[in-house]
Amino acid sequence: MDITPDKKRLLDLVERARSGEIALPEFQRNFVWTRDDVRDLLTSVLKGYFIGSFLLLKVDAESSPFAFRAVAGVEKPAEQLKPDWLILDGQQRLTSLHYAFAAPPLPLKWTKYPYRFFLDLGKITAGDMDAAIFSERADLSGRYLDKDYQFENLVVPFTELPRWESWLNYYERWLIERDQERYFNEYFKVHKPVWNRAVEVIRQFYVPTIEIPKVKPDDADGIAEVCAIFEKLNSTGVALSVYDLLTARLYRFGVDLHRLWQQAVEDNELLRQFSGGDPDIYGVLVLRTLALIREQEVKSKSLINLRPEGFEKDWHTAVLYMEKALKRTTSTSQDGFGAFAQKWLPYSTMMPVLAALLYRIDRDKLDNRAYRGVKKWYWGSVFLERYAGSVESITLADYRDLVQWFSDPGHKPAVFEQIDRNILRNSNFSLRDTARVNAVYRGVINLVAIQGAKDFQADDAIEFHALDDHHIFPRAFLASVKDAEGKSKYQNPDINTVLNRTLISQATNRRISRMKPSDYLAKLVPLERKQEIMATHLIDEAALMAMERDDYEGFLQAREKRIMAALAAYLIL
Repeated sequence: MDITPDKKRLLDLVERARSGEIALPEFQRNFVWTRDDVRDLLTSVLKGYFIGSFLLLKVDAESSPFAFRAVAGVEKPAEQLKPDWLILDGQQRLTSLHYAFAAPPLPLKWTKYPYRFFLDLGKITAGDMDAAIFSERADLSGRYLDKDYQFENLVVPFTELPRWESWLNYYERWLIERDQERYFNEYFKVHKPVWNRAVEVIRQFYVPTIEIPKVKPDDADGIAEVCAIFEKLNSTGVALSVYDLLTARLYRFGVDLHRLWQQAVEDNELLRQFSGGDPDIYGVLVLRTLALIREQEVKSKSLINLRPEGFEKDWHTAVLYMEKALKRTTSTSQDGFGAFAQKWLPYSTMMPVLAALLYRIDRDKLDNRAYRGVKKWYWGSVFLERYAGSVESITLADYRDLVQWFSDPGHKPAVFEQIDRNILRNSNFSLRDTARVNAVYRGVINLVAIQGAKDFQADDAIEFHALDDHHIFPRAFLASVKDAEGKSKYQNPDINTVLNRTLISQATNRRISRMKPSDYLAKLVPLERKQEIMATHLIDEAALMAMERDDYEGFLQAREKRIMAALAAYLIL
């Protein structure tokens, strides 16, 4: 696809937006800039700074590949909107400029009121460009719209700048009637040249534009290429996802993806909680689930071309099983995955595979063998960090591999072979160096949560307390341990290794403070319940004995062995 670089006058782009020649594709977000954002942009234009390029898609209004709407503030009925271009990148900037030059009755973000923007010519004369642009609430700016007030205070509305010569002629007549000496000696020699230069910078400001040629609605490859170009060139405003692009495509077929998403988050508590109501991540994950259910690729190029036939039915199915996947992932039962809080979820990108596999288990009425396979895939993928980075290819491959294994016991999925080779048969696999919060770290905390981790002091279940990960051997205690040369024996990652972390309350952590494990075990942990409480933290008898003698090395070895045994229980079929 050939794209055409060019440059266009900023005011021409604004005028084309006002006339409807430039419109927004339906997937573009609403106008979200604040008053300060608009002022900063106008100041950049006044100073002649680069404000970014604009990406335009050439279209035929009657056969646009995307549904469209007018730029915010353009009062033009939809049936009269016949755009020649859709703006893919630069919406917030173009809408802001139109807002300043047209003054539509549109409230800005964080306010209930429309605003008008003004240029202070006195500041221009003084060379204070940073303070030369200001705004006032539209309902309180009546005095600024009075010509006499403008002339007396040297203030010009941005709405007058396209007609600058006319405004200036009126000002000159007004001034010469009142003060000819000032007109000839001050205004004509000093002010007028400075004002004209500043206003011309705004009126003759050019911006780089990139034009993408027309794409037909049925040109799947062309639309996918538009998507790819957009993703590479988008540099300002709110980044768009494949969800946004598909929203516009489906809108043409009577499928309102925005409405479907809103219904999904209203009806599904976990989806609402994990997404925060924003479709940018989980909207795409649901689409990937839908694609897997259809046994299709999950790459952006494929998602943008999901067929509209049967979409709503498949969407509801995908949402249902995404909620089931999140329920299983957040469960702290032995069959759950222990991510009891959102921050402990190892990978959101695993959710489409899990959701689609749960769908296949239900659809095909499979038995416990299938669930064991899902657990092996899940835990092995977490501890091998398989879903870090780009995951589109591995997503479909894992799904197809496990589905085949569901029906063919003789087939061994590639992921199972990786797990067996790199974890179960790998004597060098170790958790000791895991000292930062990544998928492996979260996986260990998840395993602890599944054991029903009880607070050391309260001896009470995880769901009744705000537990967080804290050191078992306190950092301050370990830092005080010296080697034979009198230097600190332990540094990170030894101190912060996940083997030395578990879930206890902040109150208990404060009580422990700098205490040696042997001390707080004696003073804080109920004696008769000590062994049972520690077992819920994957601290077995050997690890507990090491704590009682403040033997950090012995503790790390024993606890790693216990954690690996808990993990192996899920990995061995």
